[in-house]
Amino acid sequence: VCDGLNLFKCPHCRERDTFQEEMWRMGVHVPDRLVSLSLDPEAHAEFSARHGRCDASECLCPGGREQAEDEGPWQLLLCSSCAAEGTHRHCSFLGTGMASWECQSCVGPSAGKRQISWEPLGWAPAAG
Repeated sequence: VCDGLNLFKCPHCRERDTFQEEMWRMGVHVPDRLVSLSLDPEAHAEFSARHGRCDASECLCPGGREQAEDEGPWQLLLCSSCAAEGTHRHCSFLGTGMASWECQSCVGPSAGKRQISWEPLGWAPAAG
C-alpha cells in the first residue's frame, strides 16, 4: 500500500501542502491510500519523477534532449504552469534574465500573449 497524498505534490517545485489545498479547492481529489497492484517498490516512481527532457520543436543541445545543467544555456526550465513540458534556455532563446517559461499548451493559441519577441538588440520578453 502506498500513501497517495504523500505522492501528490507539485511536479514543478515538489511543494505538497499548498499544492494539495489548491487542488482540493479546484475539485481534484486523491484517495488517502493507493493500493499497489505490484509489490515492486519502484511501481509508483512515475508519481515522483520530475520531467527531464527538452520538448522544444528543435533541440539544439549537443548532449541531446535529456541533458540538463544547473545553469547556463542548457539549463532545463519546466513550464511554470503545468511542469509537464520543458525546454533548454538556448532552445527557446531564453536569456538568463528569464526566471520562468510557459509551454505553448498553457499559453494557448488564443491567449493573446507571446513568450518572447525579437528586438534589435536580442531576444527579450514580450509585453503581455
